[in-house]
Parts: sequence; structure tokens; C-alpha cells
Amino acid sequence: MSRTPRSTFLVLIAVLSLSPVWAQQKTTPIPDFSRAVDLTDHSLIQYQDYDKKLLTFTTKAQYVLVPAVVLDKDGNPVTGLKKEDFRLQENGKDQVISNVDEIIPITGPLNKTPASNANEASNELSIENRAPRRLVIIAIDMVNTPFLDQVRARQQVIRYLSDSLESDSLYQIVVIRNNGLRVLHDYTQSSTDLVATLQKVQSRFTPSDRVDTASLADFNSKGSVGATTGTPGATSVGPSGNSYTIDPRVDLEAFAAGADAAAEHPYAEFVAAAAAESTLTAFQQIAERVSGVPGRKSLIWITGGFPFSLDPATARFSSGVAFDIYQHVMQELNDQMIAVYPVDARGLLTSNVDASVHLTRTQNAFPGAMLADTSNRQNDILITMRAFADMTGGRAFVNTNDTTGAVHSAARDGSRYYLLSYPLDKNNRRQGWRKITVKAGNYHVRAREGYYMTQATANPSTSARYDVDAALKSPLDYTGIPLRILLKPQIAADGKRKLPFSTVISPTGITVDSTDNNHVFLDISYSVLTADGNSASKQDKSYNLNLNADQLKQFEAKGLGIGDTLDLAPGSYRLRVVVRDNLSGHIGSVLAEVRAD
Repeated sequence: MSRTPRSTFLVLIAVLSLSPVWAQQKTTPIPDFSRAVDLTDHSLIQYQDYDKKLLTFTTKAQYVLVPAVVLDKDGNPVTGLKKEDFRLQENGKDQVISNVDEIIPITGPLNKTPASNANEASNELSIENRAPRRLVIIAIDMVNTPFLDQVRARQQVIRYLSDSLESDSLYQIVVIRNNGLRVLHDYTQSSTDLVATLQKVQSRFTPSDRVDTASLADFNSKGSVGATTGTPGATSVGPSGNSYTIDPRVDLEAFAAGADAAAEHPYAEFVAAAAAESTLTAFQQIAERVSGVPGRKSLIWITGGFPFSLDPATARFSSGVAFDIYQHVMQELNDQMIAVYPVDARGLLTSNVDASVHLTRTQNAFPGAMLADTSNRQNDILITMRAFADMTGGRAFVNTNDTTGAVHSAARDGSRYYLLSYPLDKNNRRQGWRKITVKAGNYHVRAREGYYMTQATANPSTSARYDVDAALKSPLDYTGIPLRILLKPQIAADGKRKLPFSTVISPTGITVDSTDNNHVFLDISYSVLTADGNSASKQDKSYNLNLNADQLKQFEAKGLGIGDTLDLAPGSYRLRVVVRDNLSGHIGSVLAEVRAD
């Protein structure tokens, strides 16, 4: 008997708590604003502005490199083109092309140089004649892809790997999760190994699976608190920006859903920012992982969308992650000649609803408004995918259920290509996006559509701290500078162990500026972690020096060796050493297992 009054009392409390809200609202009917929604309007997305500070350039000559895939009307590579066959423009102005090389990547294994003994660790790659390889990196994005779409996309990729591998390509499979990037299988041509690896992967729920984006969009665009703007994308908040009042006496369910959505809004923004950071970190780590491999690479990104928005007209980036970090990551993709091919794991989508979707009374009364918001979110995801692909010289595959065919088409790109170069325009000191257009007669040309010019691009030393910290945290070896760690016999002292070691840096990865008295500028950092991931030791050193003739000769013959000593308590550790060349921006890192007995 006591339950009925208690339930009634709770309902009365809910009604009484709402009564002041509707007492302040007008009883005019809810207007239908759906016809006013522009499905291609990006004006409501908050894009970040470029740095207004003028660039300061170094005195050395700098060139812009542009890989270009040239295809005929049947999609076949065009061969035999010369410099005079191309026209290249930057920001609408013709550029003088310095050189054009036709590149045909070679086949063959890509392995680490084997260590000579158990006390040595190396990141060096065995690359015959430093010839370009044709690398295809397949990335399974579990940060931005809904759970069920992960399953379908993975099955389609397995079908491709089973039947359609390019015989002249090396394949790598990586997975992107909230806790970081993981290499599932390194470069191989074995279809059997790749399929077996991918079959072991299990789908995971993403944080965005727990966010009711439909309610958020409905509340943000039509809620009583007025319009707000967010970051559309896979973890979108809703872009319409239109508003009208939801009267709780007309649709209590919609009003309550809006209140819940308002509570979820901070969490949704946090999820979007975290997803954007995870995505950009993965891009950077993939780029640095292949930095020691010459040639153009194809990165096939299987995803449900990017957790940020891009303005195709200005290449500006939405809020959530610092714009300079995004620009720097894009610069690294361009430096390593990585073309990104986003493949929409969600397949063919429509804005219509079916019987499985529950609609509130307001949504039933004004379906155009709801469908407009859904279309806006979907449109932004597709625009960002296409823009990202165009910026890197790739191609986006959207609105298709044929994921297998999309992966096959992306992998075929780059069987041969041209590498164009032209001098960097140092008269233009403004930071921002520089648009590139490449034409070759009536042929179809796929080349990156521009690059970001920042202070880090003009002077690589300005991003040194960020790059070194990222390399120390990365689970992957960076290969831009070949290096080795040599562990020496340990010495017991005062209950600890002294572990001497040397870092040997190959001369092939270091810049010696002969125009500046054989200038060498290196940052060297190391971090020691315990078995449970806690920091046991960390040190940073910088070497800014000029080599005399004898030192230069010795460096060119044997490289550079730098010694140090670890003071550790007995136990097992992981030693990560990072070397950055501040004249070129190249980075090398290597991980060694260390035991203090």
C-alpha cells in the first residue's frame, strides 16, 4: 500500500519541478524551421585561426616535395612524363619545377637489421640501396567507429586480404584504440599471416557509443537554452544551430531528453577532444614509424569518421585539439609522403528513420528538423573525410557498402608515381595553408592539395620538445635516424646497479651543415620505465656543436657514440632512447630491455 503514494509523490515532485519552467514560456506553437537549414552550411562550426606571427626562415635552401599519381582515363598509371609535361601552382601562382623523377617502388622484405648480440638493440632497417618501397598500411580505427560497424568492416578487409593482395606491396596492420596505437602485424606479403592476425581482433565499444548524439543534436539545435555549437564528426554534438522552444506540456518526453542531453554535453565534448588527440597521435606515430623508409606510402584508414571538422576552403581545423599540433601532424604525414585513404566503415547511409528508431512527439510532428540535423552531421563527416584525403594526396571512399573494393582501389594507387620538387617561397612569410595544384595535360593527377606553412616547418628546431616527448611515450620505434643501444657490463654499488650504455648514431641520418662550419645540432633523451610502467629515470641532453676536419672524418666513417650510465635498483626495466636532429627534424628511437641483477 505504501508504494502507490510514494510513486504518486515522485511524479508530483517531477511535475512541480517543471511547472516554473513552462510558466515562463509562451504557448505559441512550435515553428517548423527545417526549410531554413542549409545542409552544406559550415558557418556554425568554430574553426581555429592561423597564427598571425610572421615566419622566420633559415638561410639554407628548402624545397617542397609533391608525389603525384598520374592516371589515364581507364585508371592506369601514365609513364614517361617529363618536367615540361607538368604544371604546378601554389596559391594560384605558377612555380618553377626544379626536378621530376618517375618512381617505380621495388619489392622485397623490409626487416630490422639483426642485433649482433643480446646486449644490443637497434631500430635500423635493412633497405637495399635505399630504394623506395611500396607500403600499404591498413589501420582499423576503434576510437571513432561504432561497435557493429567494426565487425562488418573487419570482415570486408579479411576478404580483401584473402583474395586481392598486390604482389609488389608490403602490408602492415595496425589498430587504433583509446589507449594508443598497436601494430598487429609488421610489413609482410603473406596473406595467410595477415588474415590470421585480423581474425583475432575483437571489436570494442567506443566512448561515443555511450553518447546519445541524436538527443544532443536535438537539444542543442532546438532546446530551450538556445543554440550551441559543437564539434561535428563521429562524436558530434550537432551542427544546425537553429532554435525554438520545446514546450513540456506539448512534449514532456522531448523536454526530458533535452535535459539529459544538456547533462551529457560536457562529457560529449570531452570524448570528442580525447578521440581527436588519440587520432592525431596515431597519425604521428605511423608517420615516424616509416620515416626511415623512402617513397610514397598508402595509409588506408578504416573508420566511422574523424572526431574533428575541416573547412575545405581554408583548411582550418575545428576546436578540441590545439591547431598547431594538428598542423604539425599533417606536416609529418606530408614529410613522409603518406597519402591517407579514409574508408567509411559505416557503409551506405541515409537520413531516413525506420521502425527501430523511437521518436518523440515533437520529432513526429516536425520530422524535417530532425532529418536536417542528421543530414548535417553526416554531411560534415563526409566533407572532413574527403578534405583530409585531398590534403594528403589520397582518396576518400564513402557512401559504399563495398569496403573490400575500396581497400583494393586504395592499395592499387601508387604502383608508380612522379616526385616533383620546387623551391619554397620564402617571400611569403604568412603562416597558414598553401594550396597546391598539379596538372599533366588531360590526365587525372592525384597529388596532395597543399601544405601547412608554420614556424616548425620553416625551422624544425622549434618543435623539438613536443617531438621528443611524443617519441618517449610512443610504443613504436621511430626510424628517421638509425641508431643502436649497446649495453655494457653492470657494476654493483651502494645497493644499486650501475649500467653503462652507449648510443651509437649512424651518420646516414644526421645533418651536417657544411655551410655553417660543419654544424650538428642534436637532442638526446632517454627514459627508463619499471615493469609496471612507472618512471625510474629520465634525462635530456643537447649537443650543439661544430665538427673540425678530423671529427667530421671520424663521424662519416663510424657515426657518433655517446655514453651514459643508469643507476637502478635490482629489477627489470625498459630503456627508451630518442635522438632528434634539430636541423632536419628527423627522429630516431629505440627500446631496449634492461635487467639490473
